[in-house]
Amino acid sequence: MTEYDDAQVGRESSKEVEAQMGVLADPKLADYVSGIGKKLLRGVPRRGFDYQFAVVDMEEPNAFALPGGYVFVSRGLLLLANNEDELACVLGHEITHAARRHAAAQQALIERQPPIAMPGAREAKIASYSREMEREADEGGQILCAAAGYDPMALSTFLTSLSMATRLQRVARGPSFFDSHPGSEERAAADAVRAREIRWTRDPSLGDTRASLLAHLDGLEVGDRPEAGIIEGDRFVHPVLGFSVRFPPGWKLSNTNQAVGAMEPQGRAAVMLTGDVPPAPGSVEHAAESWLARQQQTTRIQVDDSKPVKIAGIDAWRIDAEASGPGGSLRALMTFIPFDQEIWRITGLAPSMFASRYEGAMLATARSFHPLDEKERQVPVTRLRVATARSGETLASLSQRTGNVWSVNELAVYNGVFADHHFAGGETVKIARQETYSGGA
Repeated sequence: MTEYDDAQVGRESSKEVEAQMGVLADPKLADYVSGIGKKLLRGVPRRGFDYQFAVVDMEEPNAFALPGGYVFVSRGLLLLANNEDELACVLGHEITHAARRHAAAQQALIERQPPIAMPGAREAKIASYSREMEREADEGGQILCAAAGYDPMALSTFLTSLSMATRLQRVARGPSFFDSHPGSEERAAADAVRAREIRWTRDPSLGDTRASLLAHLDGLEVGDRPEAGIIEGDRFVHPVLGFSVRFPPGWKLSNTNQAVGAMEPQGRAAVMLTGDVPPAPGSVEHAAESWLARQQQTTRIQVDDSKPVKIAGIDAWRIDAEASGPGGSLRALMTFIPFDQEIWRITGLAPSMFASRYEGAMLATARSFHPLDEKERQVPVTRLRVATARSGETLASLSQRTGNVWSVNELAVYNGVFADHHFAGGETVKIARQETYSGGA
């Protein structure tokens, strides 16, 4: 691959990231992150790409770079960072990945491995190479930060916070063989040693880097965002779009930018809500049949029943069908519901041999579609807020005074202190406070 290939792959992949994860619609926050990234780019010897920076709507702390200079940080990572230095070090790390074309190098390594290699041999070599790339990205990121007047030690402190957050099980993913950021504790120690050897001078124009970061994070959602819908037990509530759906009790729910769905505990059935049905002229029947016709161009679908139904007083349409593929046949119960100029599809899926036992749960989910009134739209939301500590306060006493809903351990991790910390007074502290969503911050 060439740099031109990198740029093309990055453009295409960035569109997929935006579709699957969603990018926060917060221009001020986006400009803030991009501004830090641009400061760091001054230290890149040869800028081969037009770098782009964005914040993805992902609760877990994460950051990644696509080929061609597309750098993403997650909402969860911003919440975990304790100052602008830490955020800059993470961005510098990802810029280094892109600048040194690590993605292209790793892909080339994969392609060079013999296809009949012993199971695990290819993966072991790739993982080992990936650890070396992480070391290079850490070093490069710290150098870029130092050149821009940021503290290179901040990469070590951030990785320490990330390790502590993982211990609290606030990070959804656990350590894995293919982890793109392995060994946080080991890397934090190595990065601390390297930081002491880097000569740097603080850029006075940066001011108070903690205050600057917290000013931009104040009001940012912690956990579910109402704009993307909220999961309450087995119920999905979308206060912006104005409806709710109740999924089968005990099934595992997930909410992504493309769909919200639930999986039966043993994985034998699923039911999902999507908004992928384009409105069509005429009735909901026409829209449902047009959508089905498009699917039948690529998938073998046999329709057994197609009829009108009523959902919460709304004229909807249901299609009972069977889809055949290499893995066998699947039963699909699809309910098409027109609501607020959109058509929502609730689909229950199960292998044909198991479908009958899950049909009731699938139909119950479709029937639970419910428009929200104004009172129901006022849902609780947890937001990051900034408090000022008083002299002698502990984390517990500060929590009680400010209405913080994080545990003492969570409060400690998200502020980079120990759980038994006592404040001198005047420190700015990140807290999580539950508020009522009313359409704005």
